[in-house]
Amino acid sequence: MSRGDPLIRLEGVGKTFDDGTVAVKDLDLEIEEDAFVCFLGPSGCGKTTTLRLIAGLENPTTGEVFLRGRRITDWPPQRRGVGLVFQNYALFQHMTVRSNLAFGLEVRGTPRREVARRVQDMAARLDLEEVLGVRASRLDLSTMQRVAVGRTLVAEPNVLLLDEPLNNFQAGLREQMRAQLKSWQQQFGRATIYVTHDQEEAMTLGDRIVVMRDGEVEQEGPPEQVYGRPETLFVAGFIGLPPMNLLPARLDGSTGRVSLADASLELEAGTKERPSGDVVVGVRPEHLLPVEGEVDGRPRLRGVIDLVRPMAAKTIVDVRLEGGTTVRALTRGIVRGEPGEPVTLAFDPMAVVLFDRSTGLRID
Repeated sequence: MSRGDPLIRLEGVGKTFDDGTVAVKDLDLEIEEDAFVCFLGPSGCGKTTTLRLIAGLENPTTGEVFLRGRRITDWPPQRRGVGLVFQNYALFQHMTVRSNLAFGLEVRGTPRREVARRVQDMAARLDLEEVLGVRASRLDLSTMQRVAVGRTLVAEPNVLLLDEPLNNFQAGLREQMRAQLKSWQQQFGRATIYVTHDQEEAMTLGDRIVVMRDGEVEQEGPPEQVYGRPETLFVAGFIGLPPMNLLPARLDGSTGRVSLADASLELEAGTKERPSGDVVVGVRPEHLLPVEGEVDGRPRLRGVIDLVRPMAAKTIVDVRLEGGTTVRALTRGIVRGEPGEPVTLAFDPMAVVLFDRSTGLRID
């Protein structure tokens, strides 16, 4: 291994199934030691297939897979030192928690005394000591997950792979288990790759997020970067609850100004080196503030209220602009308003993200 090699590296990896389905296209990706990386995207985007390619459960049609600089493209899963936790946990229901934790070590021929030591240590770290003698079939979901993670970690894998492990949990318990997973990852110091279609999950857990679509990476980076500076219209519309407001506009390349199609408003874009053309103005709902009168010269959108949706400490206000487009504002506290009532939304122009409408790419 050369200095600076990532833990996992994918070079031009692609996967086409026998029926012609292209699941992954020419993927280049690096996973660093100790990272918590979330693969995020809609169903069928290729995230689970990518996980299986890393695990060795699928062979790539094209490209290479490396572990610490060493080519492992053709290695079986057991040689890669990966730990995979499935959505259904795949525990042996007739066996006790102790036997489930010990199973992988025993299959590898680990000495009995070492198996006992590792199992006891893992049970203590995951708060499983009181259920070591209980059969897996009698466990609740959260305990089953701890056993599944413990069974994987006890083998000391190079990387922990999690394929939507919280799908079976109800909302409240799901949030609790997210915190547990993050805590375990920090505690054990294992690189973790987590597959999810839930953006809140990805934003909460990941040090890095890899947003995928149609077998390709749309954007990768820290959560705050993916959220605040989306690189494509797809990422802008996929990330965020509610998602980013996307407004059609026209860029005048000679002046560097942007005119919104559905609002009597121009913005200084500072992009005079670009040719004129159709663009999309993106602004997050939390950056739109209902106001009265002039506000420090900030740009304003005018329209009428369509719908007010209180959400405990926040409120979502749907506003129909003069040209017919609906935008959403996310405000703190309770906002009062009736459908049809005029409203003005102010925003900081520095919060605007500009996209080329034809390519879908962000304009810097």
